[in-house]
Amino acid sequence: MRFYDPISNSWHEDIDGQLNLNLPEKVSMGNQFSVTYPFVDLHTHVRLNGGEDYKSLSKAAIAGGFGVLNIQPNTNPPLDEWDVLSNHVSLSKDELVKYLYTVSFFGGINDISSGSSAIRMTGFSTDGIRYNSQEIVESFRSKKPTLLFDHSQLHEVAGDFYTGTNLPNATRPYSNEPVAINRTVLLGLEFGFNKFHIQHISTAKSLDEIEHLRKLARVTCEVTPHHVFFIPEMIDNVNQKINPPISKDRDLLIDAVKKGFIDTFSTDHAPHPEKPNNFERAPYGSSHIEVAFSVYHTVFDDPQLVIRKLTVDPLKVLGWRYEDLGMKFPDDLIILNTEEEYVVDNSRFYSMGKNCAFNGYKLKGRIFGVRMNGKWVYWDGTFLDN
Repeated sequence: MRFYDPISNSWHEDIDGQLNLNLPEKVSMGNQFSVTYPFVDLHTHVRLNGGEDYKSLSKAAIAGGFGVLNIQPNTNPPLDEWDVLSNHVSLSKDELVKYLYTVSFFGGINDISSGSSAIRMTGFSTDGIRYNSQEIVESFRSKKPTLLFDHSQLHEVAGDFYTGTNLPNATRPYSNEPVAINRTVLLGLEFGFNKFHIQHISTAKSLDEIEHLRKLARVTCEVTPHHVFFIPEMIDNVNQKINPPISKDRDLLIDAVKKGFIDTFSTDHAPHPEKPNNFERAPYGSSHIEVAFSVYHTVFDDPQLVIRKLTVDPLKVLGWRYEDLGMKFPDDLIILNTEEEYVVDNSRFYSMGKNCAFNGYKLKGRIFGVRMNGKWVYWDGTFLDN
């Protein structure tokens, strides 16, 4: 068994006898098993009110190797007031997963530093919220500058899918996203904002726009599993209706990751119990936090790259360390089996969301074990009683 330390960017071989891990059972741990830090997701959705709650989300996250989740604001009610945020903190306080929170860029909170220290705030977010140019200008006027997570979209331009496909409502121009990125960053700079994290990049033109804007501001970006796995010709069911849409530029996004241009991997885990089998009526989103590592590992076949993009790189966007979250190795770690292959079966998900875009696909790499706060909580597909 090997240990990859993403902090020092180094591999350590044959660590079985070097770490007292007290494994739940005696098993032969060959080099197909790797130990590393728990994953960090900057882009997660929780539903409540009969949908994905913090208990089901925490189990799904742990099964997927994630120990830290950054919740986006489009809950019901949205994360736009302190009392709503406090309720979410109360609901999640007993979970093993560390929860971080964004707040709506269009709500009543103008200064995230004015809240309770018990709420781990990461910034404002536009994700999951329809807005127009005038509304984002007014928000920039009223908010105290901090990190802004941006779902870059011109919502006033119609289209569920990008142009050039035979899918229903395939009228969204490929230029929609890069124009929106430009709008957000340039407006933000005018009002004192200088840190932007662009969510779920989906087009090559967006990469070009970010390259230019990085000369003016601190602009980081992420890619999500579906945008490096699918192309439009592969879309054959409503669970692959995503926002932003799956793009013809998949291979260019993969190349941008390999070249180090894209900063982080995120999940954009967006659970729904079931979608109507109609592309026009189905909501956006895919539930896949439990298989996100497997998708990335299948696409890139580079454990070191994938681990970094899911651990220290997202923390770097926040300017945080694991220690800032009360986590330390080896009390908090995961074991990966990088050779195991399996077929995704969403009926076995711990998540309440069964709308997985990857259902039925064969993937490589699986989370084998998870240790949190010094105790093994997940082992070979099963949660352990502690």
